[in-house]
Amino acid sequence: MARPVQQASDPARPAAGQAGESGAQGAELAEVRAQLREAYETIEAIRSGGVDSLVIGPPGREQIYALASADRPYRLIVAAMNEGAATISPRGIILNANPRLGAMTGQTGTQLAGTAVLDLVPSAHRPAFGRLLDVGAGDSARGEVELSGPGGTTVPALLAVSGFDLDGLLLRCLVLTDLTAQRRAEAEVRTLNDELEVRVARRTAELERVNKNLEAFTYSVSHDLRSPLRALSGFSAALVEDYGDRLDETGCGYAGSIMAASERMAALIDDLLVLSRVSRAGVNLEPVDLSAEAGAVAGELRSRDPGRVVRFVIADGIRVSADRSLIRTVVQNLLENAWKFTAHRDGAVIEFATAVTAEDGMVCCCVRDNGAGFDPAYAAKLFQPFERLHDAAEFPGTGIGLASVARIIERHGGRTWADGAVGQGATFYFTLTAADPDTASGARPASRTNAG
Repeated sequence: MARPVQQASDPARPAAGQAGESGAQGAELAEVRAQLREAYETIEAIRSGGVDSLVIGPPGREQIYALASADRPYRLIVAAMNEGAATISPRGIILNANPRLGAMTGQTGTQLAGTAVLDLVPSAHRPAFGRLLDVGAGDSARGEVELSGPGGTTVPALLAVSGFDLDGLLLRCLVLTDLTAQRRAEAEVRTLNDELEVRVARRTAELERVNKNLEAFTYSVSHDLRSPLRALSGFSAALVEDYGDRLDETGCGYAGSIMAASERMAALIDDLLVLSRVSRAGVNLEPVDLSAEAGAVAGELRSRDPGRVVRFVIADGIRVSADRSLIRTVVQNLLENAWKFTAHRDGAVIEFATAVTAEDGMVCCCVRDNGAGFDPAYAAKLFQPFERLHDAAEFPGTGIGLASVARIIERHGGRTWADGAVGQGATFYFTLTAADPDTASGARPASRTNAG
């Protein structure tokens, strides 16, 4: 923008007749000195960037001389932009355009200058394009447009238009960002999503076939294998009953081993069927009072073995969102596990409570006992099928119960883990979605103690 150089008076100009000069000659010399001083100040202003144009001439006949380098930084910046840019007049004529806009439209910036801005888009898009351009001074608008590209193509672009006032003229600045790469990426994402859906459908069909095969296998296990097991157990019992007096101690021991192995095999089959069932069963979520479930299981354990004295400490008010049948299996397996491994402990204590740490919207429950415990180095094996860390003769079992617990909790979106030490008891943790937000906040419910 032209800024005229202001003529400055010279306070050091000598008065007429001063320093030996007098009359008209002294006044003329002083005027020459003033003009030299003004020329010097003008040159310094140009050097320092204080002006970008000069206004020369008497009033009414001024001439404006713009400096060639005045807007050079601005032009360099606009020319180097990755976005297309243009300035348009009040009548919608392109006053200037940068090379990037030319590349987007297949023209040069010089060719675009002087053309109608509406020519940048196909005729079908011009009404919407015109509405975006209709902004006043200080206003702005944004929207997506389709530019007329080279060779009859179209170029998707994001338009940002701003209006500004220049000496009473409403000019508008356009900045257009090429969206071709973005649209290509979006198309690739859609293609990948479509392929992913096909893969998911294929994998789902494969999973359904596997489940059907598993159902067929479990049916075979349930029916076909039970018959020979019953035969082994039955004939072994008949052998001892009918011919026990003819068998020596070793023979009776063999028969007893056959019966025990048959019973163990039957128990394994039953547990495998349970594991298969919990892995495939539907999950119907509803509010469940885990404290009540734990109390019921504790009562059942006491009824089975009334001779044992075990103190149960069960926290009140632990409510979760879970499948009632499946989660009852979790509570039952964990409490039975604690009951079993405290069998040799005087003053056995089994606790069902919530842990102090819980994730957002989840409640962390734990079953803690002071029983045999386990070596923490093998904690990762606890939830694997058939993995046992204790002698079966001392603590009988098939190693399926904790695996079923892990499967059920996983199907509920939670996780399981354990810690303990040999001879110092064990604690088993699991997380579930809380039915009551107060439970998930970390508040510890009150607990009740029952001894039996």
